[in-house]
Amino acid sequence: MSIEVKNLSHVYSLGTVFEHTALKDIDFSVGPRDFIGIIGHTGCGKSTLIQHLNGLLKPTTGSVIINGKDINKEMPMKEIVKRVGIVFQYPEYQLFEETVYKDVAFGPKNIGFSEEEIEKTVRESIELVGLDFDEVKDVSPFDMSGGQKRRVAIAGVLAMKPQILILDEPASGLDPMGRSEILGYINKLNKEVGICILLVSHNMDDVADFADKVMVFSKGRLVKFDTPKEVFSDVDELEKIGLTVPDSKKVLLGLKEKGIDVDTSLFRTRDAIEEIIRVVGGKK
Repeated sequence: MSIEVKNLSHVYSLGTVFEHTALKDIDFSVGPRDFIGIIGHTGCGKSTLIQHLNGLLKPTTGSVIINGKDINKEMPMKEIVKRVGIVFQYPEYQLFEETVYKDVAFGPKNIGFSEEEIEKTVRESIELVGLDFDEVKDVSPFDMSGGQKRRVAIAGVLAMKPQILILDEPASGLDPMGRSEILGYINKLNKEVGICILLVSHNMDDVADFADKVMVFSKGRLVKFDTPKEVFSDVDELEKIGLTVPDSKKVLLGLKEKGIDVDTSLFRTRDAIEEIIRVVGGKK
């Protein structure tokens, strides 16, 4: 499934003293199985953008096209939510049913799945996020850990069988282990299940470690859309718009400044670790 955004602009409170342009002439396309990172400082338009991608907001000008159809003109909301799922920040706050099963089943039930389809998709979705269906289906989500709640919330979106999954800071507030687990399952959904992922994050390491391409937003504009290597290659350019490079790259740059011969083009955590081990091992 593909998304094509054409000349998208959004103005809040148009024609009033509170008028504010959140997005300006955004153009991009995303293909099936892509893993896209979306970065930018607070207020740059990221959240406004993702709400356009499943019809929660209507553009002031421009269009959002999914599989050749303008979603604001040719696709009812019921169809949009089947194709594009959004997991907002702290999704566990939206859990409300008395059991995990009922919470995950809520979406499919409301868009008309049969009982047989609901049972099948609820089981699949719970297991996709790394939880044991038989162990958790009758458990109250409110008795679970923060990381488990987050996974249940994601399962609730997956149960509607989206082909595109948008996640807004999905690892926010989790401890390191919970963060690693959530991001690992999201990566699995992309690589093994084939779901197109759009990941909004302030954590540059998360974006660098998982994304195939990165969108950089500043003041409502898409200023760059390229590979992580290209995006994180220009430290000065990122700093000008209030961003930074991944911590792993910062470490390599710091070592380089101290005269240690390391490859500063690397940006992923695992690659930086291997490079440091290589250098340290070479000094023995």
